[in-house]
Amino acid sequence: MKKSVQIVIAGAIAVVCGAFLGSLVQTQFNLGALSALGASFSLVDRLVVMGQDLVGFAPVYAVLLAAALVPGFLVTAGLLRLLGWPYRDFWYALGGALALWATLALVDVLAPMPTLIAATRTLPGLLAMLGTAAVAGWVFAQLTGKMTMTVARHGLIASLLVLAGVGAPEPALAQEAADYRIDVVAEGLDHPWSLAFLPGGDFLVTERGGELKKVSPDGHQVQVSGVPDVFASGQAGLFDVVLEPGFDGRAGDDRRRGVFLAYACGTVRENHLCVARGQLVGSELLQVREIFRARPGKYGDAHYGGRMAWLADGTLLVTLGDGFDFREEAQKLSSHLGTIVRLNPDGSIPADNPFVRVDGALPEIFSLGHRNVQGLVYDAGNDRVIAHEHGPRGGDEINLIQAGRNYGWPLATDGRDYTGAMVTPFKRYDGTEQPLWSWTPSIAPSGLALYDGHQFPHWQGNLFVGALANKSVHRVVLREGRVVESERLFSELGERIRDVRQGPDGALYLLTDSADGRLLRVSGQVPEQAQAMTLTAEELAWVGERIFRNECAGRHECLVHWNEGEAFPSLGIGHFIWYPEGESGRFTESFPALLDFMVDRGVQLPGWLEDARTQGAPWPDRAGFLSSSSATDEVKALRALLYETRGYQVRFIQERAARSLETVVNAAPEAQRSVIRERLWQLGQTPGGVYALMDYVNFKGEGLSETERYEGEGWGLLQVLQAMDTSPGLRPLDRFREAAGRVLTRRAELAEQAIERERWLPGWLRRLETYREPTAG
Repeated sequence: MKKSVQIVIAGAIAVVCGAFLGSLVQTQFNLGALSALGASFSLVDRLVVMGQDLVGFAPVYAVLLAAALVPGFLVTAGLLRLLGWPYRDFWYALGGALALWATLALVDVLAPMPTLIAATRTLPGLLAMLGTAAVAGWVFAQLTGKMTMTVARHGLIASLLVLAGVGAPEPALAQEAADYRIDVVAEGLDHPWSLAFLPGGDFLVTERGGELKKVSPDGHQVQVSGVPDVFASGQAGLFDVVLEPGFDGRAGDDRRRGVFLAYACGTVRENHLCVARGQLVGSELLQVREIFRARPGKYGDAHYGGRMAWLADGTLLVTLGDGFDFREEAQKLSSHLGTIVRLNPDGSIPADNPFVRVDGALPEIFSLGHRNVQGLVYDAGNDRVIAHEHGPRGGDEINLIQAGRNYGWPLATDGRDYTGAMVTPFKRYDGTEQPLWSWTPSIAPSGLALYDGHQFPHWQGNLFVGALANKSVHRVVLREGRVVESERLFSELGERIRDVRQGPDGALYLLTDSADGRLLRVSGQVPEQAQAMTLTAEELAWVGERIFRNECAGRHECLVHWNEGEAFPSLGIGHFIWYPEGESGRFTESFPALLDFMVDRGVQLPGWLEDARTQGAPWPDRAGFLSSSSATDEVKALRALLYETRGYQVRFIQERAARSLETVVNAAPEAQRSVIRERLWQLGQTPGGVYALMDYVNFKGEGLSETERYEGEGWGLLQVLQAMDTSPGLRPLDRFREAAGRVLTRRAELAEQAIERERWLPGWLRRLETYREPTAG
């Protein structure tokens, strides 16, 4: 037993010596890599890092070294006894080095990251670390002398008993109660990574293994063919999916079916983050073309980034990880690794990218100094980009992304390497951006949503961050560019959350990361009625003036007007329709209802108009109108009345539009009603959105009449709401304006009369350009 104790003591001393030397080697090689990036360190900085690594890294390395040396020394002792080799000290030193090499190789195969110890990323660093094991072997040989195999076996057993107590669980975090309901949309997804919302209510879901699924609201799954070849291994695979702005699934302009995929491509020896664009037709991707491939190629299968987001100008941001073993590349403008790039939809480079004119820089780069960004969102309301990224062990970050800025990795971080080694002496570094928020210990963030829906009114403007490590979603409150609160949600699921998105219906959607992953819907309060369109008196006057300018260019004489090619006069600021007596047509008559509205509110009508409001317009046709319109006292009096009652007219338009909202919702297919209601609610939050709803209902109607169709296609409010873009990044009002443009263009293309295409459509599109928020002054 005495010899066993001697072996244990000798082994412990050898491990301590090796761990001490290994910590020094790790520190110096790591600081050397940072120095190559231009970082400078004082003697105090170096001493602090050495001390921190002795506390943080050396114990971890000691465990790894002991796990390597115990079997290594057993094998060495056995061979020495069997073969009788001389130079015992040399063989123990060699055995220690070979044992550590084998252990590192095994760990690199089994661990989720390519390289456990940062110093071993280079051949000199690997040889230096093996040298620490060789020194440990030499120390052990010196201390033990000639020991038998039996005694060595006793030492192994004792050492394993000592090592058995290593490790402690992280503390659990508390969760606040919330009023929500979680429903399963789909199950059986193989490590789902991202989702996008199709206009008809279906979902596109990527699976890391390389498949793209179309998932219906009832959970039915269909594999989409035509996905490009994906390198799937470890963390590599199929990542994000986004729809091109303007996507509506219809034939025509390519962007109306455009789908973008981010994925790993290549082989384990040389692979890249790639982006491809294709056309989604049914359940098939057609015309698939690679538009971006990261440079340089790298080996390994970790840290790809892979998130995408559209900016308001129609350019695409794509995140790229540092490749894990290549973290210093994140500071080099000659490499895409550890950057966010900005592309045009065809893969070309925007002329205003920040490094386009910098010699030696890759022109696609938008920002640099990132580790592994897996959450990205464009905040349209504040015109800013928000991202989160994985830190190493701690130091997960939320950042406000700005063009040309450096976000510090690996020069600055709040985290440490997985071994406990210091990545850098600096938490902050001159010339780099500080995070808005940092998590230590790490939550492993993945997926990011900025909530602006109606189902959780108290969560509007909050960020939602999926968490892989602590199996939850974090709600983050931003105020004035600062994080002021963070709350952990949905931890009762007990599942890794890979992605979180706000759906078109205002619910939150989650993807859980496992071989049997799920698509979940988190819903809250759903209002029974569509949003009421409330405006202040000043805002209502602004809307009335806008509508007057749209219809009449603000001209008094246009208040009583008869357009060429139409069978009715257009009257008032909203050009309300009034059919001649005994006539009817395709379009809904509205002027008699306006007269009723004004009479009910005490407006005195001229006697001839009072008589005519129940009979029809007093002019039989446009020729009759034109022959009398400039001469009759009745027309002059009508113009004066309509000018003086503009306030009544805009209130009539407001109430008419408000009554239309729930009718429009109920007329939609049942599966779309929650989405239509959500879009109406979002538009109703701002004066510009209310104006757009009021003007469009007055301009083109609700879209419910079967007579207001060309080849079965309507052009009213319902059709515009159905055509609104589902991808994040645009304000609701911008989505409405663009959808209205597509709907009216379709109408003109289907119309029999060429005047709709040649004359009316340009005017309609100019009118839609007024669908913007009022500006100060």
